Amino acid sequence: MEFDLIVRDGRLITAESSFTADVGVKDGTIAAIASTLSASSAVRVLDAKGMLVAPGAIDVHTHFATDVGGVATADDYESGSRAAAAGGITSFVNFAFQRRGESLHDAVEREVAKAEGKSLIDYGFHVVITDVPSRDVLAEIPSLAEEGFPSLKLFTTIDDFRLGDEEILHVLTAAAKNAVMVNVHAEDHGLVSYLTQRLLSEGKTEVHHLPDARPPEAEALATARVAAYARMTGAAVYFVHLSCREALDAVRSARATGTRVFVETRPAYLYLDRSRYALPYREGNKYVTWPPLREVSDQEALWAGLRHGEIQTYATDHSTWLAAEKMDPALSFADIPAGLSNVQTSIGMLFGEGVAKGRLTENQFVAVTATNPAKLFGLWPRKGTLAVGSDADMMLIDPERRFRVHAETMESRSDFDPYEGYESMGWPVTVIARGELIVEDGQMRGCPGRGRWLRRERFQPV
Repeated sequence: MEFDLIVRDGRLITAESSFTADVGVKDGTIAAIASTLSASSAVRVLDAKGMLVAPGAIDVHTHFATDVGGVATADDYESGSRAAAAGGITSFVNFAFQRRGESLHDAVEREVAKAEGKSLIDYGFHVVITDVPSRDVLAEIPSLAEEGFPSLKLFTTIDDFRLGDEEILHVLTAAAKNAVMVNVHAEDHGLVSYLTQRLLSEGKTEVHHLPDARPPEAEALATARVAAYARMTGAAVYFVHLSCREALDAVRSARATGTRVFVETRPAYLYLDRSRYALPYREGNKYVTWPPLREVSDQEALWAGLRHGEIQTYATDHSTWLAAEKMDPALSFADIPAGLSNVQTSIGMLFGEGVAKGRLTENQFVAVTATNPAKLFGLWPRKGTLAVGSDADMMLIDPERRFRVHAETMESRSDFDPYEGYESMGWPVTVIARGELIVEDGQMRGCPGRGRWLRRERFQPV
C-alpha cells in the first residue's frame, strides 16, 4: 500500500495501551499501524522518534462566536479553531443557543452559517434550549438527533438562558426517549440570586466577593437536583465544568442510585484558585468565570476525580474577552463577563501538570482528552483513538519541549492570557488533522475552512 504520510517510530498512546510503532495515513484516515512501514511507500515520512503520538484532543465545550448580552466573545470560529489546533485539539463541539421564541432548528442553522468556511479543524454543535413555550420545541429533539445533533444543553441559572424545574423535567423526558445526552450548567438559581443581591446591597461589589455569591453549595444543590430529575426520567446527564468537591460528592450519591451521570472539569479549576480574585488593580477581574475559582482543596478533589475515573472528560469552556471588557471599573462582580481563554494551553498544561507530575498516566490523559469525549458525544471510533479506519487525527507531544505562555504569542484574539508566564515541560509540537499537518514543530500550517462539520451519533457510555 502507498501512504500519503507515515509517522515513524513514535510511542503511540491510547486510552488502553502504549507501544512504539509506525502509523500509515491514506486519504485522511489511519490505514496501517505496524512496527515498521516501508518509507519508500510514503509520499512523506515524519520522524516521531522520542515523541508521544496521541489521538488529537476533542474539546466538547467551547464558546466561539458566542453572543452574551449582545456582545460577542473575542474568538470566532477562525481564531478559536486556530488556537485550538495550535494546542493539540483536532475537533471541538460549540453551542447553538436558542433565542426566545425561536425553533431549535433555526438556532442550529444560524450557528452552522456562522461556522461555515471558518474553522481549521472539525466541529459539531450542542443545542442549547432556553425557551420551552410549548411541546413544539421538544418535538424537534428526535429529528435534531437524527440529523447529527444528538446533544442538548440547559442552564439552571443565568437569566437569559435558564429553565425552570418543570421545563427541565420536560427536556430530560424528551431526551431520554431519544437517547440524547443533556449537558447541564448546574448552579442553584435561587441561592445565587439571593446571595448576589445581598452582597450588592451591602456595597460588596468587588470581585473578591464573587465566590461568596456563587458558593460550592449552589453547585452541589443544582447538581443533586438535576441528577434526581435524570433518575426519575431515565435521562443521561453530563455536568459541564464541575468545580468543587461538594458537587463531585453529589455526583457520587447520584451514581450510587444507578443514575447515568457523566462529568467534565476544566483547566481553570485544576490550575487556578480563588486567591486570584484578591489580586490588586482589578487584575482579579480577568479570572471571573461561572462557577468561580474554588479552594486549593477543591483542586485536589478534582485531580483525584480524574485519576479515579469519576470525572470522564476535560474540556475548556473557552470564552474569551478583551481585558478592557473584563476590567471595566463600572462593573460589579455580578456583571463582569465570565470566561477564560484555554484552548491553546489546555492540553499541554494537562500533560505537564498531570502526566509529567505523576497525577495521571499517559493512558488516562488520552481517555479524558480524546477517547471519552468521542464516546460520550457520538464521534467514536471515527475520532478519539489511534486505530485503522479512524480519522488520522494525531498530536505529537515532545516530553522534553519547554513551553512558556505569553499572550502576544497566543493565537487567541484576546489580549491577555490567564496563564501568563506559566512554564511547562512537555508540549504538543506537531498536529495532524485528517492526515494533514496543520501544526508542524509549533508553526501553524492549516488554513481556515479546512475543518468539516461532524455529523454525530448517539452517545456511548464510558
